[in-house]
Amino acid sequence: MLQKLNIIHKYTRVRRPQTNGKIERFWRLINDNFFYKLSFTSHKDFNTRFMYWRPFYNYKRPHRGIKYPTPMEKFEKLLEQNLVCL
Repeated sequence: MLQKLNIIHKYTRVRRPQTNGKIERFWRLINDNFFYKLSFTSHKDFNTRFMYWRPFYNYKRPHRGIKYPTPMEKFEKLLEQNLVCL
């Protein structure tokens, strides 16, 4: 799929925030705000809770790293500026 979309897949070293800061921050945030705050009784319970948490993360929660809009607001702004293609 990456090749079909002309996307170059680059690997970074594990636990190396200097080269992988965005994803390292994402995992810290998801751990602090989802995994460590909640307990799950089953895989189904986990999936249900995650399906409710994910829209909160993308549509409701302001993100400091992108100057406080939600990820969807940021994405929509980039679409308006033609910086992202669908």
